[in-house]
Amino acid sequence: MKRVFYIFIVLIAFIGLNSSTVKTTQMPDTRAVVKALYIYTFATLVEWPEQKRSGDFVIGVFGEKTSVYEELIKKYSGKAIGSQKIVIQNYRNKEAIQNCHILYITEVNSHYVPALATQMAPKNTLLVSEKVGSLTKGAIVNFVLEGNQQKYEINKTNAKTHKLVIADKLTDLAVNVIK
Repeated sequence: MKRVFYIFIVLIAFIGLNSSTVKTTQMPDTRAVVKALYIYTFATLVEWPEQKRSGDFVIGVFGEKTSVYEELIKKYSGKAIGSQKIVIQNYRNKEAIQNCHILYITEVNSHYVPALATQMAPKNTLLVSEKVGSLTKGAIVNFVLEGNQQKYEINKTNAKTHKLVIADKLTDLAVNVIK
């Protein structure tokens, strides 16, 4: 009987030890994965002026480091757009933003879209936001949810202001295009 008792205690200890060492795997934020993929796709299907076609290709995230930022770092940092190496930057205040090809503005910072549109137009920056109404305030691309699917809309007038040419493939897949 003592032997069964000891085996039982050892078994309980073994189970407890294993359960405390099991690593939990966190499911990725699927919307962040899709947004990061879209941002990378925008990078490949937007034409920038000649002066923006050398040096690093900078994708900036304005706001707290989010899942989108983490996905961009993990999957796209160091890859290339043409001959330009992709560099991912995080900006906490709008004064720190200097020279990005793409600037993703988190929803929390969406109230900065009008000011950033003015600030970044001469720098030929593709402004990507995720708040309803941002296209009318200066964003070029805005993420929207349609049902449970992540989609985007485009403002081609704002793109022209920033001297950017949006490929037809992007506008064909957009849920809304302002011309």
